[in-house]
Amino acid sequence: KTPKTTFLPKSSNVFLKSAVASIDDVTTQPIPGMRPGTSGLRKKVDVWQGAEESNKYYVENFIQSLIDTAKETNGGKMLDTVIVAGDGRYFNSEAIQIICRVLAGNGVANIWIPQHGIMSTPAVSAAIRRREGGKAQGGIVLTASHNPGGPGEDFGIKYNEGFGQPAGEEFTEAIYQKSLDITSFKILNGSKDIDLSAEPGTMFELTESSSTTVTIVDPFDSYIEALKECFDFDALSKFGQRDGFSLLFDGMHGAGGPFAKRILVDELGLPESSLLRCNPLPDFGKCHPDPNLIYASELVKKMGLNADGSAD
Repeated sequence: KTPKTTFLPKSSNVFLKSAVASIDDVTTQPIPGMRPGTSGLRKKVDVWQGAEESNKYYVENFIQSLIDTAKETNGGKMLDTVIVAGDGRYFNSEAIQIICRVLAGNGVANIWIPQHGIMSTPAVSAAIRRREGGKAQGGIVLTASHNPGGPGEDFGIKYNEGFGQPAGEEFTEAIYQKSLDITSFKILNGSKDIDLSAEPGTMFELTESSSTTVTIVDPFDSYIEALKECFDFDALSKFGQRDGFSLLFDGMHGAGGPFAKRILVDELGLPESSLLRCNPLPDFGKCHPDPNLIYASELVKKMGLNADGSAD
């Protein structure tokens, strides 16, 4: 059940750190190797964190190149509404904060973030197409799929377009070309971090005069709505209550775990013992979040299901 919406008015200055909060043009330079595929751009997390001077502003450069590409494909108009979400791996929360400041600096009006910043890739797609009648024009998804997470491991960013589909080759190539010519990025400086743990429905203005509103959204509702149009949940629930029936879902400590609990336990009435490793962890509990027989042989013996980090 979605909690009651809490509205935080602009006059409350919820995220205003100081009176000098401003949108700045920050000088930068191209960073080699920013060519994404349909699964996005994946690098070691140290690269994304800008651990070396040569990688400084790595996230900012990539997101600015992405925004400029999206603006071009939108007829030269800045995107109105964008979803930002990830699979919960290491650096997920920090990257969300940076991305939101760059989006705000570029004038994106509405940013939707799932509670805790975690959402499966299929759920992002569903939210793009369904939430508020398909208002979102795209989604920035923070994931490196089945690649390991944690310090020294992998991180990635990909973009889903207006129908929820992964960005096509023409779009991703345009991002790459812009990354080769970038000289500056726009960013909102002087605002506090977004409280990703806030209840769904909570709205924040990034500064007193901000034109950007950040809304914490329910990660599950659009996805479950889509599932209920495809599957008979009542019949599935009855099937799951049969004597002798058992099922085990291994979330591998990725984004799929909370969805499994919401669907299998809360919606279908299966016992919580049906869930294994369904609490998201930044390093996936040091397991390899790859749902194949090499890593899931014991699970198969128990008649189980599992998912990779982004649950796609």
